[in-house]
Amino acid sequence: MRRTLLACALSGGAAVASAQGAPTPATLFQQLSPSVWTVRTLDAAGRPLAQGSAVVVGPGRLITNCHVLRQAKALNVGRENVSYGATLEHPDTERDLCQIKVANFTAPPVTLAPPDALQTGARVYAIGSPRGLETTISDGLLSGIRRGASGDIEALQVSVPISPGSSGGGLFDDQGRLIGITTSGFRDSQNLNFALPAVWIADVPERAQAALVQARAPLAATSAPGAVARAGTPAGDRAFEYLWRDRLTGNTQTVVYRLDRVDGDKLIFNQGKRIERVGGGVIENTQSLGGEFDLLMPPGGWVSARPEPGATWRLDYETRISSGTARTQFRARAVETTTMRVANRELEVIRVRFDGHTMRSTSNYGSYAASAWYAPALGRVVRFEALARDRYLHVDESLELVDIRSE
Repeated sequence: MRRTLLACALSGGAAVASAQGAPTPATLFQQLSPSVWTVRTLDAAGRPLAQGSAVVVGPGRLITNCHVLRQAKALNVGRENVSYGATLEHPDTERDLCQIKVANFTAPPVTLAPPDALQTGARVYAIGSPRGLETTISDGLLSGIRRGASGDIEALQVSVPISPGSSGGGLFDDQGRLIGITTSGFRDSQNLNFALPAVWIADVPERAQAALVQARAPLAATSAPGAVARAGTPAGDRAFEYLWRDRLTGNTQTVVYRLDRVDGDKLIFNQGKRIERVGGGVIENTQSLGGEFDLLMPPGGWVSARPEPGATWRLDYETRISSGTARTQFRARAVETTTMRVANRELEVIRVRFDGHTMRSTSNYGSYAASAWYAPALGRVVRFEALARDRYLHVDESLELVDIRSE
């Protein structure tokens, strides 16, 4: 798949070449816009969750940001009056690039620019759907090429405006070649925006498969007949032990989510009562072991993929509780990235803040605040806090991961 997409991207598609110099922005837009689509995600009830952009990179294949698909139960791609159902094919959540597949889809793929074609100060163009405004083009400069310690390109800094809905869109050079996938901008920082390098796209299928194999490996090592772990070497992460605390009463309780088996891209915990997705996200949960963390969990989990710092989204959902149905409305925001020590591991974590209201009954409607610390390396929330102190609703709880075992 990697060679197929890369060969297709380098061979032509929606390339814009000009023997007499760079084409005009109008010409670029006319030829490139058919290759940039709007992505819309839905929850389990078919209600809209979020939207972003996606770029066609091969026959029936598009690339978008994984955070656009966060908590989605279904998704589609569309532009103008045309819409197609889509499925997630290869998630590379570490780099926030996801490949989606669309059947009977004939939109032209883009051409990728070679890495040595990037020049700081060059004119670049972004095409996407900012704020849902389909196929919008804007221009700016390639302000910087950001590299990691190894010297490899890790991000493209641009002065092109990037608004919510632009995530997953295309960043093109003045020849119409794709150089990046627009992904984020820093709030309170004028024209400080970023794109992920297009050279990463060819690696998505391979990296996604490697992540899946890695997630399955610990279980295979411990469940294979006669398998014996070497002394002092954990055979894999099988049991995640949390400490739940009710800070109003002082009560505490140990909560363990134990991995039983792996079924495709599903991780089966606690005899099937909790099912998670490889790479992050909760597919099904029928046990409320972790207090509010489980009781009021949004569809797909509190955080199901690595969010970009400053990213915001809204949650409006219903969930079953012992007294009936809880109706919840949240505004979520990725606040900060930091490190946290969990079970002798130093982990990068991203704190997401949830603010809003929840209705537990017709007469019990109150404000609610929560924070979730998400560790991309584990694909799970490692700390959760919830606070509500209104007339009818009194909550002050925490849930923290304290141990990871190979049992």
